[in-house]
Parts: sequence; C-alpha cells; structure tokens
Amino acid sequence: MVVRAIALSIALLIGVGTMIPLATEYAEAGAKKTKRYKKKRNWKGVKKYSKRWWQLYRAQERRKKAMAQRRRALRLRQLRLARARQLREQNAQAGVKSAPASTAKKAAVLPSGDPAPQGWTPSETSNSEVKFRVTGNSGAEVGSASISVVGPATGETVATGRNRTLGGVPTTSLRREVINRMVRENGWVVNDYQKEVGGKTVYVVVAQSQEGSGRVQSRLFYFTEAGGRIYSVAANASTDAAERLAEESEKVIESIQSRPRPAQQAAMRED
Repeated sequence: MVVRAIALSIALLIGVGTMIPLATEYAEAGAKKTKRYKKKRNWKGVKKYSKRWWQLYRAQERRKKAMAQRRRALRLRQLRLARARQLREQNAQAGVKSAPASTAKKAAVLPSGDPAPQGWTPSETSNSEVKFRVTGNSGAEVGSASISVVGPATGETVATGRNRTLGGVPTTSLRREVINRMVRENGWVVNDYQKEVGGKTVYVVVAQSQEGSGRVQSRLFYFTEAGGRIYSVAANASTDAAERLAEESEKVIESIQSRPRPAQQAAMRED
C-alpha cells in the first residue's frame, strides 16, 4: 500500500510538472503565432506562387512604387517652394523690387505714335516694314503682324464700279501684291472686298497659307490711305485667333488714319 501510494504521488507530481510549462508556453506564444500568421498570409485563400498570387504581388509592388514616386514629387515640390521663398526673402532684404530699367521691355509703338494692341511685341524692323509678334493671354505666340508703306496715293478712292481704287491706286494692283506674296509663301487668296473702318474705305484681301506641319494659317491684308500714302497692315494667325487679330488690325488702321505721320517707304513692285 505504501509503495502504491508513493508511486501514485510521484506520477501526479510528474503530470502537474509537465502540464504547467506547456500551458505557460501556449499562453505566451499565442499572440506571437497570431501576429506571424497575419504578417505571413497577405492574401487569404490564395496559393503562394500561383498565378493569382503573382498578380496580387505585382499590383502591390506597383502601388508601393507609385506611393514612393508621389512622396519624391511632394518632397521636390516642397524643396522648390522653400528655395523660391528663400530667394524672395533675400531679394526683399537686398531691396530688389523689380528688374533694372535697362532690361525692361519697351512698349510697342505703331508708326502713328499710338501704343500697339496688347500682346503685340516688336519683332524685326526694316526701312520698309515694322513687324510684331502677337501673343495670347497665356503668353504663347498666336500669330504675327506687320505694317508697311506700299506706295504714294495718286488720287481719290473709288469704291464702286469695275475700276475700284484706293487713294487712286487700283485695287487689282494691291490684290496682285498679295497674290505674289502668297506664291512665295505657299499660300493662296480666298477673297477680297472693301469696307469702312474709321469712316474711311479700306481694301481687304483674305488669304490662307500652309505651314510645314500642314496646319492652315489665316492671312489678312488691310490697305488704307493716310497722309498721301497707301499703308498695308498684314496679319497672320491660326484660325482660332484670326477674329481677334482682325479686330486689332482694324484698330491699327484707325490709328494710322487718325494720326498720319511720315513713315518708311516701300516702292510698289510690278511684275
């Protein structure tokens, strides 16, 4: 009996001693196993290295790459803004408020002495022609314009009949001037007519030309008499800016008519 009791006690002690460490290990490792499981299994029900698994993996890598690019772009923008802010502060401390007067753009002036329309910037100028670049509201160039003296007026303007004239110069001669120019510049004449601008008769020739890229440009040629001379205002613009340039060209015509001044002369070319 005593031996049996001792054996039973020893067996009980061994069992309790074995169960306590096992219970403690499971209790402490339960959270860790769950955490490792969640970290390892990103996509439930998807077999690792299967086709679907690779699809999800590549999509995840693309998202990571896009996120990294956005972070880099944001960081670069922040650096640029900080640099610009620092430059403004340095300029303010140095008292730099504007560019020197010598580097400021000169205001565009018409041959009449009036200011040119907004967006007209002086370009090439010769003894026979004044040229302008025309920019839109965004600052991009939308066309060009030029003002020149075609020749002296020789008489009165005749707006009706077969022998129409402008300042005594036949409109057929002015139209031939435009045709010759369009032949040189890969263009063609579309229409011609006379209209009143500023209370005086103006002869208008409408033409088109084609750029190397194939885009068609609208060409307008205005002829008016002022101060004993025949002036030409030529405008070249894309089709979407043609209407605006036509309105500005007519304002230039009115300026030339109202304040005639001696200007550069160009002889009439004859074929």
